[in-house]
Amino acid sequence: MTRASFAWALCAALAACVKSTSLPKFVVLDPIFDSVFVGNQKPLPSVLYFDGDKLQTPPPSAVTWQSSDPTILAVNNPSGQIQGLKRGTAIVSATVENTQGSEIVAVPDPVDITLLVDMLYLLPGDTMTIPTIILHRGDLNVPTVSYDPSPDPTVYTVDANGVVTATATTTSGPVSYTVHADAATASATASGGVYVVNAADVATVGGKAFFSVLGPSVVGAAVSHVDASPVAISYNRTDRTPAFRMRTTHAAASSSEQMAQVTLPAAVTVGVVSAIDSITPADSSACAPPRAWAIWSTPTSTAYSGNGHPGQQISITQLVSDGGGGQVAGGRFAYRARRGEFYTSPASLLTITGVFVAPLTTASLCP
Repeated sequence: MTRASFAWALCAALAACVKSTSLPKFVVLDPIFDSVFVGNQKPLPSVLYFDGDKLQTPPPSAVTWQSSDPTILAVNNPSGQIQGLKRGTAIVSATVENTQGSEIVAVPDPVDITLLVDMLYLLPGDTMTIPTIILHRGDLNVPTVSYDPSPDPTVYTVDANGVVTATATTTSGPVSYTVHADAATASATASGGVYVVNAADVATVGGKAFFSVLGPSVVGAAVSHVDASPVAISYNRTDRTPAFRMRTTHAAASSSEQMAQVTLPAAVTVGVVSAIDSITPADSSACAPPRAWAIWSTPTSTAYSGNGHPGQQISITQLVSDGGGGQVAGGRFAYRARRGEFYTSPASLLTITGVFVAPLTTASLCP
């Protein structure tokens, strides 16, 4: 079933109940997430309008279009089209009889680089490939990707494939890394940082983590790229067998708090890559985890890991002493998750990618 036919079926089912539930008017756009490259055009989304009595496709003259940022995306100019103007994300709104629906449109550059982990927090000896998504407009050559040499090889080195090797702890803040994508007639550059953490500092100032959350259209539609506070937790399940939880929390303000969390039904093991499986809201138990699972949450929404997505995993790359009797865990994770409030919709799918250097604690989470 296509998204359009799904929308028709859903709306038809709702309309069938209107006599008893008196549903309000609404406008639905299809798709609700989209993308268009800078310099390209594509047709406006289709519009469905429920007027309180019946579903209809309104005539073009009955729809008023608007872009939340006309400098990023032009809407209905030229007529019947959306046009990418500069990199960013904009909301397209359609209004029918004072009722509004919307879609989110990502506008990537002709050659576009999205960093999945802007800040690589590593322990000395760690290696990690700089994670990126690189796109190019269809009329351009496939870009050649390259990486600048490390500005400070005493902290890290990077090879031609983007593999970073952490060589020594950072003493004066992160050291930058730079990625280039060159398609002859168009190019892009993106920069992030490498911070090699001293394990002894974790005991006094806490761990470090970074994660990104991308929306369904992936490029340009970032929900967030944030630094976070991590904690690695070893605990016993209800049946007294060991389990492990990795929690990273960004809490700049209560309204913008986010948490990425992975739960494993086994003890933490260095060097083992654990696949992250699907979980439903009903099965997301810390005390009896049926399998490895993950969530991403805010104060108003929770997204649950899904299955069938390659590369969903968490790995602990190192477990080292903090010099004070404790331990520090370093690693990374990547998974896809669906928002629980509309779990079955493709529009709910998020991609979460992160790294961490975290204090390892022991806790009693379960009775």
